[in-house]
Amino acid sequence: MSLVAVYDALKAANVDDAKATAAVEAIETVREEARLRRIEESIVELRADMNAQVGELRADMNAQNAKLRADMEKGFGEVRAEIGEVRAEIGELRADMRSEIRLLKWMIGFTITFMLANFALTGAILLRLAS
Repeated sequence: MSLVAVYDALKAANVDDAKATAAVEAIETVREEARLRRIEESIVELRADMNAQVGELRADMNAQNAKLRADMEKGFGEVRAEIGEVRAEIGELRADMRSEIRLLKWMIGFTITFMLANFALTGAILLRLAS
């Protein structure tokens, strides 16, 4: 019902103009309070829905974060294991290189000794032939 119709009905019932205006304003105030109450209820419902959705998003985000961390730790563990394997291989290669270098040093020493002995023998033969 419109407020103008209420005002007209009050006037038709011979209600004083001030009283009719006050009654219409009271109805308007009640309607406005009801409208504001509905708006507040809607806001409360929206907040509750929003809080629920934010809670769900946080839970999903925390779950994905935990999964990501687990995957990262797994990946880091694999990388650490591979680094350990590489270090072990490097250690083996160093040991092999050291043994090879020792053998090469022995071979060079033997060759130098053999060459010196050969020079000495050749020198002795040349001295005998010269005398």
